[in-house]
Amino acid sequence: MDVKVVWNNKELYGCEYLKLGRTTETLFVQSTVIYVGEGRTNAYNLNYNVELDEHWLTKKFSINVDNIYSLELHTDGEGSWFNSDGELIDSLNGAIDIDISATPFSNSLPINRIDWSINQIEHFHMVYISVPSLETKKVPQSYHYIRKEGELRYFKYRCYDYETTICVDSNGLVVDYPKTFSRIL
Repeated sequence: MDVKVVWNNKELYGCEYLKLGRTTETLFVQSTVIYVGEGRTNAYNLNYNVELDEHWLTKKFSINVDNIYSLELHTDGEGSWFNSDGELIDSLNGAIDIDISATPFSNSLPINRIDWSINQIEHFHMVYISVPSLETKKVPQSYHYIRKEGELRYFKYRCYDYETTICVDSNGLVVDYPKTFSRIL
């Protein structure tokens, strides 16, 4: 598996180039996001890497913003998160996936881990990573698989009071995230 994707970020005026690859037991993601911050006063270059097991569970994650802010997290896949020094981060306990604010890739993690049936609803706790500050917090999210059209699947995504319908391809990668991300390649 070697997949390359480019997304346009309509909300933050930027784009993302992502590569997804596979070895025997590991999926790996390398991505670069370039975007303009709030107020259009600063531009940012964000690079992140994610190492996943064959079931799309996050094992390791690192992110760097303009070589100013950086974060590295490891997880046991059962809801315990650790910083780069191996110290447990209690405030993230119970979260299974990451959700990086500047990319739609995060949606692929819970979508690809579940064998979905139409009308199935699943609830998750995510490690939300705010960009560019890289502040983390645990947030609740849900996905409701609403329909399939050819190779495309549609999910109603919800986090707190925010709700939208996202469309993903056969690889579980976002094709359209209304008013925020659209796939170019």
